[in-house]
Amino acid sequence: MYQLEGIEFTRLLKREFSTSFEATYATGSVPNRFDCYAQGLKADDFSILRFGASFEDGLRINNMQDATHVSIHFQLHGSSDALISGFDTTSSMNRGQFNLLNCVNPVSSFVFPKQKQYEYVCIGLKPAFFNDILLTCGETYDGLLQQSRSARSFVLFPDNKKTSYLQSSALDLLTAPPVADSLRNAYIKTKITELTLLTLSGQYENRIQASINPADVEKLHGLKDHLSIHYLDDMSLRSLSRDFLLNEFKLKSGFKKLFGSTVFGYVQSLRMNHALTLIRGGCITVGEAAAITGYLSDASFIRAFKQYHGYSPGTQK
Repeated sequence: MYQLEGIEFTRLLKREFSTSFEATYATGSVPNRFDCYAQGLKADDFSILRFGASFEDGLRINNMQDATHVSIHFQLHGSSDALISGFDTTSSMNRGQFNLLNCVNPVSSFVFPKQKQYEYVCIGLKPAFFNDILLTCGETYDGLLQQSRSARSFVLFPDNKKTSYLQSSALDLLTAPPVADSLRNAYIKTKITELTLLTLSGQYENRIQASINPADVEKLHGLKDHLSIHYLDDMSLRSLSRDFLLNEFKLKSGFKKLFGSTVFGYVQSLRMNHALTLIRGGCITVGEAAAITGYLSDASFIRAFKQYHGYSPGTQK
């Protein structure tokens, strides 16, 4: 396994800065070992880091130092292990999982297995900002607030949880805020607060899962993973029902109960966010975006886009 010290890895990344939005984009590589990128955004109360890589060999990064922060980690693809000071056990993350950790002056070592697609989003909250959110949550969260104020390391859930549809949607909107540039900072701060509250209420999804047959829960998560990749494909409830061995009633009601959205509502959100990314890239027309996302006419696509994002695709620069 290839190894780097934290400071060596940091120096390896070539950074580009955007003064308009306090953003950074960095890339780094070691031939025949790995290629990676790190996209960051920093504000007074929080930071957002999106990290992705392709590992041709296993990589271990030792002694990565950071300041005290609350980390909400969402694993999008791949798997990794982290040994963080203040925690007795290794934290392992797999695709589709999330957790919240209070990291006090952490010194961490990370292990990345050989894998083609690895990606996560990490929301880092300043302790004071996190405490302000907890203060709005009532007595239920007094114990957590006390741990945070005492600068004690803790993990919110003993076992990582499955990222919910609502969390995924909030992450998508953080990546591509559907507001004017002048409103982005305020919008992102509000969205991060929402995402934190959704994370704190992670027990809610467990109660829902308990009301669904465990075998069906597994199938429904498999369906959601499939839709997350193949959302541009033609599909029907009948074909999905057949492929995932669920009758149509269980598929529709279970998906809605577990993820807070209908099957095609989820597909629609993925298509609309993909359309936004395509149009913002500036390389295709509205008509081409409509065709790619499965609309037979520009008018129906524009209507759906405006209904979802709140403005017409033609207004994008």
